[in-house]
Amino acid sequence: MRRAIAVDGKVVRGSRTSTATAIQLLAAMDHHGVVLAQRQVASKSNEIPSFAPLLNGLELANTVVTADALHTQQDHGTYLTRRGAHYVAVVKKNHPGLYVQVRKLPWRDIPLGHRTRDHAYHRDEARRLKVAAFSHLDYPGARQAIQVVRWRRDLSTGKLTIARVSP
Repeated sequence: MRRAIAVDGKVVRGSRTSTATAIQLLAAMDHHGVVLAQRQVASKSNEIPSFAPLLNGLELANTVVTADALHTQQDHGTYLTRRGAHYVAVVKKNHPGLYVQVRKLPWRDIPLGHRTRDHAYHRDEARRLKVAAFSHLDYPGARQAIQVVRWRRDLSTGKLTIARVSP
């Protein structure tokens, strides 16, 4: 079984004062919730420059690294593959070229790989996953694409939302 590491940033609650901005931290955790590394993000910056320094002290060979769409950066993909890591990169419209490439994949022709149905928090939710191997995506080391389609119905209002995510 491969080791998995999630990278995520958080603002420290109550750290903002009248003279200082809130403290923001970037952490790397295993999927059991154990913090493996953490660093403060510079006050006039964002998480992106802190990504590689955060992970530099960790063994990444044969590890799967997950992060939110902010970290779907060409430099991050290159860094992870050079360190021998695998990754799950979430593709959203903030990366328009890659987003278009993933959207144009022949999803209708790809068989359904997995389906779930859940009922919790006053809503019904269904998820469908499709996975396909591709070698022409313009992202370092990308060899597979996953499409997650989520249907969520709020039982109190009846409102239905449909979201497509391509990590």
